[in-house]
Order: sequence, then structure tokens, then C-alpha cells
Amino acid sequence: MKQCLIAKITTVLQRAQVVRSMARQKFVGQFVTALLKSRNVQFGEVAQYLNDAVKVALNETRIQDFFREADLNYLVL
Repeated sequence: MKQCLIAKITTVLQRAQVVRSMARQKFVGQFVTALLKSRNVQFGEVAQYLNDAVKVALNETRIQDFFREADLNYLVL
């Protein structure tokens, strides 16, 4: 179910063109899923639900890097 939700979010992002890169679109799908699970907006809390295969600190760094480097189309959001 998790992968299905991420795939649907990625499809919506492709149509809306919020971010250009497919890798970033997939990350946003994972991030939104983690936001819903954590019910929190703090990066440290969301990082616990992002990717179970890696350490929480790495997930938090990944989130920070995304928001620092990604060129989001806020008009579409």
C-alpha cells in the first residue's frame, strides 16, 4: 500500500510539475507519506518514517538537502 500511495503521489507531481526531476518527485511522495504517518512537520520526527533501511540522521539530512537544493514551483502548489 505504501508503494502504491507513493506512486500515486508521484503521478500527481508529474502532472502538476511541482519538481522537475523524477528522483525528487519520488522523494516528495515518500516525504508526504512520512508526514502523514508521523503527524508532525519537524524534520527529525518525519525522518523516522521516511526510509526504514537507513539511519534517522541520514533521512533527516536527506530532507534538509531536498529543501535546500530543490527548485519547487510554489505557484503550482
